[in-house]
Amino acid sequence: MSTLWVSIEAGECETCLMVTSAREGSVLRARLPPVPMQPQALALLLQALSAWFGEPLSAVVAADAEGVSRHPERWAQLLGECDGESVRVQWVVVPPREPDRFLAELGDFSSAKRLVIFAATGQR
Repeated sequence: MSTLWVSIEAGECETCLMVTSAREGSVLRARLPPVPMQPQALALLLQALSAWFGEPLSAVVAADAEGVSRHPERWAQLLGECDGESVRVQWVVVPPREPDRFLAELGDFSSAKRLVIFAATGQR
C-alpha cells in the first residue's frame, strides 16, 4: 500500500493538487491551470513526484469534480497511461460531509483532505 497520496480536483478554472505523505502529512499544495498544455504533463508530474519521494504514489481523482464531470473523456485520456508501478490511479466519489477548513490561508482544500482520507481509510 502506498504511503504517498496525490489528490486531484479538476475545476473549470483550476486544478488543485495536494500531496500527502503518511509520515509527514500534507507536503505540497498546488493550484494549476484547469488542464495541462501537453497531454503527457499530468503523467510526467505524477511520475516526477514518485521519483522525488522515492516511493510509489496513489493519485486520487475526484470523479465528481466539476472539471471531470463536464469532460470525463479528457481526464480519462490524461490519466489513462498513469497506472503502473510508480503511479496508481483511483477514481473516487466521496459522500458529502460538512466542510473542514484546515487550509484557510490557501483556500478551501477540505474536499482534497476528504478525498485522500476516504481513499486511504474508507472513513467519511
